[in-house]
Amino acid sequence: MLSRKIFDDGLEEIENSFDGFIMTKTKADIWYKYCSYLRDGDFKVKIKNCIRGCRRTPTLADIIDFKGYFIDGKLDDDLKSRQQEEEWQAQKKEEKIPPRSEKTKRLTYKILANTFPEYREKLKQLEKIE
Repeated sequence: MLSRKIFDDGLEEIENSFDGFIMTKTKADIWYKYCSYLRDGDFKVKIKNCIRGCRRTPTLADIIDFKGYFIDGKLDDDLKSRQQEEEWQAQKKEEKIPPRSEKTKRLTYKILANTFPEYREKLKQLEKIE
């Protein structure tokens, strides 16, 4: 669940980044109500990417709908890749799906390594094995 401090810090960043963006207490309370389901880290990423990617003053919908991560100046949908990988790992633990090929695993980890350090380490370990 989103902490109020992280939320307020994010709104302050947006307010400082966009001319004409004015946040009132009442408006902030409403926005928080609709953002409170987000995790702190996901909200921070949405704020960062909204600041980097919005070409106009953002709305609540712009922030909530912003998906993916900026990597090397372009938007990648790594959040979806990470979620798919986590689902696959959970299913694998339950042994409901066959093992993935090393080529597919390496490719998946390369995508995720752009954003998530733990996958960089896993990728290095895979490359050492070869």
